[in-house]
Amino acid sequence: MAFPLSRIRVAVVAVTLALGACAPPVRPPAFVPRDEVPLAGLPTGKAGWPEPEWWRRYGDPQLDRVVDLAMWGSPNMEQAEARYRAATRAVDSARAELNPQVRGLLGGSHGYSDVTLRGQVPGMPGNAQGFQLSPGHSWSNSGVAGALATWDLDLWGKQKDAVAAAVGQARAAEAERASAAASLQYNVANTYFDWQAQQARLAVAKHAAESAAQYRELVALRVHGGLDDPTTLDQADGQLAQQRRAVAQLEGAASLDLVQLAALAGASPAVLGALTPAPLPTPDTELPQDARLGLLARRPDIAAARWQIEASSRQIDQARKAYYPDVSLMALGAFLRTYPNLGSGTRTDLTLGNIGPSVQLPIFSGGRLKAQYESAQAQLDTAVAQYDGAVVQAAGDIAQGVATLRALDAQREQQDRQYDAAEAQKRKAGDRRSKGLIDDRNWLNADMQVDQQRDARLQLVSQMLSANLSLIHALGGGYHADDLPALPATAAGEESSR
Repeated sequence: MAFPLSRIRVAVVAVTLALGACAPPVRPPAFVPRDEVPLAGLPTGKAGWPEPEWWRRYGDPQLDRVVDLAMWGSPNMEQAEARYRAATRAVDSARAELNPQVRGLLGGSHGYSDVTLRGQVPGMPGNAQGFQLSPGHSWSNSGVAGALATWDLDLWGKQKDAVAAAVGQARAAEAERASAAASLQYNVANTYFDWQAQQARLAVAKHAAESAAQYRELVALRVHGGLDDPTTLDQADGQLAQQRRAVAQLEGAASLDLVQLAALAGASPAVLGALTPAPLPTPDTELPQDARLGLLARRPDIAAARWQIEASSRQIDQARKAYYPDVSLMALGAFLRTYPNLGSGTRTDLTLGNIGPSVQLPIFSGGRLKAQYESAQAQLDTAVAQYDGAVVQAAGDIAQGVATLRALDAQREQQDRQYDAAEAQKRKAGDRRSKGLIDDRNWLNADMQVDQQRDARLQLVSQMLSANLSLIHALGGGYHADDLPALPATAAGEESSR
């Protein structure tokens, strides 16, 4: 008995409604995603956001060259780029599932048969013993060619949700690549300026070592002439050794910076080339006015976490729609040719063709569908928690950077006063030496005090510059996303919308 097509459609709709009623209800994530960065109370200024290539504002061609070298050769960037390419290929794979598929079949066989028939012919007397027919053996060949076409109609959008989830993962990987680039640029600039600071301090330390050597010679002359106690020479030797130790320490630190720069660039120190010392730039201590709200689109790690939420939300939609039937179109075509007895010249041809819908019903899954849905819901909760953690971490990074800069800026004022006082003492010592009131030892002591204050000021400027670079990195390092996805609705949001 044939069933009309209308009855089949009614049955499919009825089963769809019944299975859809079994799908779990949509529920909000377990945590509330933050819609702004908690930066209340931090000082703001008129400074703008970092530019995409913010390090070029220092006007240092050497720094530009090293950053460019690192962006091309860094292993971290290669890994981030590989993850992004893999995510984009996953999008292509998910989209391909929306297209029809055709599979071909080609086959052939060669067979052997040996038939013997035994039996009795009814109604024939004298045939009690029956008869035996042995036609002998034969060989046969057969070949088949066919094609099977399938097309998932995706009536409920489950496969489209899979594509959207893959797109979310790809956009997250893209933001993670930007985060890796921002971290690399920050680390290169910070290491480069640390090397420059070591070079400036090294010049001061070498000058102080020369002054200590001259001081030691004067003390040795006075001790050998019996004018001073021999212990003063021991003190001068200790002071000279201390200054030379500072030179060696700074030279070692500068060498380590070069090695670290080469490692960040994924190259050898020889490829990095020779660097020339240059004055340290002036740090900037201001914060953009719209940092509280604008930071959500400025931090690549926050953008990546936001896209992870989007991907997880789509995976939940996909898991819910797995409760609905899968409706596909199928078409089959095949051709079979057989030669039953080689050499006889006979053959048999068979042509098949069929097209129609195919419905797969998830009647019993043993709890698999529910487990997949709960797993997707757990991934969404995890993504929201990681997003909130990224927002709070960003606020902490900025608050720490601002507090550090303000504290160092307050110290710089006092350090400048100490340096000015040391310079004044050196000038007075020079005047007294020119008048013959004191010998060179007093002036050399004053000169070494100035070097000590100069070194302390260089260290403070270096710390402020490092804190400034850290703040630039905390502000996103020039990254900006214009099309972040919307956050999922919370329970409070759903109630207010009803």
